[in-house]
Amino acid sequence: MSNILLVEPNYRSKFPPLGLLRLASYHKYIGDNVTFTRGCNPLLKELKWHKIYVSSLFTYELPRTVKTINYYRSSVFNSSDIITGGIAVTLMPDYIKSKTNCRIIVGPLAQRNILNGEKKPIAKYLPDYSIIDSEKWNYTPNNAYFCRVTSGCIRHCKFCAVPILEPHFKYLQSLAEQIKAVNKSFGIRQNLVLMDNNILACDKLTTIIRDIRNSGFEKGAVLNSKLRIVDFNQGIDARLIDDKNAKMLSTIPLSPIRLAFDYSGIEKEYLKAIRLLSQNGFSEFTNYVMFNFNDDPVDFYHRIRLNAVLSQELGIRITSFPMKYAPIDDVVRRYVSPNWKWRYLRGMQCVLLATHGLVSPNLTFFEAAFGADVNDFLEILSMPDRFIIYRRKYENDGAIDWKKIFRKLSPKARSEFLDALSVINISRTKKQSLKEYPQFRDLLEFYYPKGNSTPCV
Repeated sequence: MSNILLVEPNYRSKFPPLGLLRLASYHKYIGDNVTFTRGCNPLLKELKWHKIYVSSLFTYELPRTVKTINYYRSSVFNSSDIITGGIAVTLMPDYIKSKTNCRIIVGPLAQRNILNGEKKPIAKYLPDYSIIDSEKWNYTPNNAYFCRVTSGCIRHCKFCAVPILEPHFKYLQSLAEQIKAVNKSFGIRQNLVLMDNNILACDKLTTIIRDIRNSGFEKGAVLNSKLRIVDFNQGIDARLIDDKNAKMLSTIPLSPIRLAFDYSGIEKEYLKAIRLLSQNGFSEFTNYVMFNFNDDPVDFYHRIRLNAVLSQELGIRITSFPMKYAPIDDVVRRYVSPNWKWRYLRGMQCVLLATHGLVSPNLTFFEAAFGADVNDFLEILSMPDRFIIYRRKYENDGAIDWKKIFRKLSPKARSEFLDALSVINISRTKKQSLKEYPQFRDLLEFYYPKGNSTPCV
């Protein structure tokens, strides 16, 4: 009997680490004692463990993953007894190798004997739901099934890591069987979350929808006096929506509908999908809108405004969820695409801070936050942080003076000013850098009052 510690680094995560939960089931099956924790736990660090597993998720959180691995190094007898894997580690194993000493597992635990002679792949084990049922860990939605029916995706988008992680699209296992297994071991759950990357591409979609309904998730289904909910969390492919599957989807309590509007090239298919789903009774959408890839601010503004316009036109709610693109190997998330400016990205961060990361489907609220047209939008993004975050406070105190000066700049001068802000932002000698742009002295005063090296927020 071994003592096993499972650690999820203390990054922001909404969903439970299913890989660790499957490892928990495996080690309990072979008779080991299993403990789960998040982050750096000083009490657990003082103990000795036979094995410690550390998961990973986003590549930009790899520094935190390394910190967690190093924190627990003294808690095992050998460095090989700390094992790390998961999405980020699979994408950037060399980063881990260069920063710490541990055992690295690249790819899914989909084969036998990856760890130490296990006869069944770890991926085949049921996640240990008893861990997430603990009141200590606040994963959401709670009391839900977390399932996958397929792996991979039929698309090979250049901005997506799925083709690297799961290069082949394939059917994995029956949803009905997964739900039955959870019911038998942990009891009936309230909601259902499907983690598939592109479930509409599966040729067994009719069977999947039937299994969802037969498992107690027909539209309007109630359990424990609450409506049951199905969430295709990774979104559904707007390009694959047609009359048939839109009607099928309407027979289950899918809420919200999640689509992706990642670039304007799919606008025609996206609009068709929204209209078809609306005609079949769907009124709540939370749609991913990527920016900072091959788009520019004008294109991005068009896409998020289109969602607000469609909401008003169709009498539905399409909440945009902007997602900033960063290359897989950008562990600090400082990437600025050729068609964006650093100040625009910083401005977007400030706007989303004020709107809690979402874009309102109400056109009036949208225009108040993002501007009535693209020129307003670009001006808002260019403003000092405090003028964006605390818009009402500064609209008659400071922002007016800033606008008077900013609007006098020619398009070329505006571009040069925004470039100057980018240079100053990363400069280690900001006071000196500020002196190198005397032509923008009055405007820079709003960002760095009296030449202070710390920007005024």
